[in-house]
Amino acid sequence: MHSFFVAILLFLVGCATSTYKLPEAPVKQGYVAMQDGKLFYQIVGKGDPLIILHGGPGLDQGYLLPHMATLAKKHQVVFYDQRGSGRSTFPHIDEQHITTDQFVEDLESLRKALGFAKITLVGHSWGGFLAMKYAIKYSTNLNKLVVMNSLPITSSGIHDLVEAVEERVKPSAEEIEKTLDSDEFEAGDPDTVSRYYRLYFKHYIYNPQDLAKINMQLEPQGTATGVVVSEILEEEIFTKYIDLTSSLKKLKIPTLIIQGEQDVVPMHTAKEISKAIKGSKLVVLKQCGHAPFIEKPQEWLEVVEAFLKG
Repeated sequence: MHSFFVAILLFLVGCATSTYKLPEAPVKQGYVAMQDGKLFYQIVGKGDPLIILHGGPGLDQGYLLPHMATLAKKHQVVFYDQRGSGRSTFPHIDEQHITTDQFVEDLESLRKALGFAKITLVGHSWGGFLAMKYAIKYSTNLNKLVVMNSLPITSSGIHDLVEAVEERVKPSAEEIEKTLDSDEFEAGDPDTVSRYYRLYFKHYIYNPQDLAKINMQLEPQGTATGVVVSEILEEEIFTKYIDLTSSLKKLKIPTLIIQGEQDVVPMHTAKEISKAIKGSKLVVLKQCGHAPFIEKPQEWLEVVEAFLKG
């Protein structure tokens, strides 16, 4: 059984090349230099700035595209690869350089480098957790916050999530293990690897047919480091006591929380977030799992745009 973060990472790993499928040419793209590396970003659209935080940790922006680029019709949308992922290059992938706090500082450096006085954050899965961590430290830099299918904010919630993942994949457990132990998988046979990922993560979405709509490719240069990033942050988050509740209660930021009714992330953990952030709005999308922007794209877009406009 793979660890939870590594499993989430494998959800979108593929065996091909570039993942960045934008519906139109980016307005701007490039790198933001850090003290110990650089972050790759690209901007689509014009208007008030939204920065999108991808999941994982260890994934890249590719799986969000082109679906979440629909927000660019009315906003300036920034996609970036987090430290050690995708096209973002960092020579040191270790416990000293890969921490949640460092990811928060990277995001703040990106905001400054792009010249944004205030931003709206849209975070998915691990990205939702990261968005809340940023909000706790840099609330004055935020206009609004959108948290989707987030990692829980307490250690007890994370424990419940791990149990839910293990229970959810039981129907495919035997076939998953057989595929994982095969010579073809060990040799990296593309068809075998792809079958393994699909066996595992068809359980994360409500309609298994929607799995074909997800871009299941990572940037080749960030695949290996992304797995290490995932393992390091899992160690940080799973082995330490976590409870963001009291810190989130201090926030005064308009917040939208989106949860799929059939998401593997337990519903009570989304309600904990909503209860902690005063005045926040929780929207539950029916017949939807862990990827609302793919499973319920029109409903998801309407909910987000209404919140951003309001």
